[in-house]
This record gives sequence, C-alpha cells and structure tokens, in this order.
Amino acid sequence: MFIVKVLAIAILSFLGTFFLPWYTPFIVAFLTGIFLSNKPGNNFLAGLFGVGLFWLSYALFLDIRNDHVLSGKIAALFSDSLKTDISVGILLLITTLLGALLGGLSAMAGAMIMDDGSRARLRKAVKSGRYTLKMK
Repeated sequence: MFIVKVLAIAILSFLGTFFLPWYTPFIVAFLTGIFLSNKPGNNFLAGLFGVGLFWLSYALFLDIRNDHVLSGKIAALFSDSLKTDISVGILLLITTLLGALLGGLSAMAGAMIMDDGSRARLRKAVKSGRYTLKMK
C-alpha cells in the first residue's frame, strides 16, 4: 500500500501540474492522505517520497531543458548573498528537500484529519487492561 501511495502521489502530481499551479503536488498529497489511509507516519513518508520524487524529476527536467541557465544564476545570487559557494546541484537538492518535506507534511495532515481517535482509544484500553483479544 505504501508503494501505491508513493506512485499515486508522484503520478497525480505530474498530471496535475499540466493544468494547475505549482502547489498542486501538496494538494494531491493531502487528498491521498485523506482517502488512502489514516496512519500519519506512513503517510508522511509516502508524501515525502512521492512529492520528493516528482519535485526532483520535474526540477531536473526544467533545468536540463534550459541548459542550467536559470539555476546557475540563482545559485550565483545565493552564493553572493550568503558569501559561500552554492552549486546548481546543491540548489536542486535544497529545492527537492523543501518540496519533499512539504509533501510529507501535507499527506500527514490529511491522515490526521481522517483519524477518528480509535487508535488512541485502543492504546489506552490496552494500557489499562480493559482490552481483551478476540480470537475467532
């Protein structure tokens, strides 16, 4: 199910960006978190990997298409203002990590909205000893 969520987020993000704005992958990750599962940790990782995979591939596609001109200028701009050496690869890595983190948080938020508290009640019942295992 985890691989299905990662691929669903990556593919739907790819298709959504043809028609919708740049923040579409985060909406897709949020909706995937709502509809596919209510486990926040699992959905965080699925959103992290799904949006991260899409964000990296899309950024590389756009960067290679314009011969690294824009990313080179932005890397030089950051290098001058931060007084350090930032290459194009580091800029793409930072961009991917930010997109992946936002995608993970979006998917986790969707899962937490759909969590009805049943897992917390189950944990509390197990700790207090009121839970009995039902074997059929």
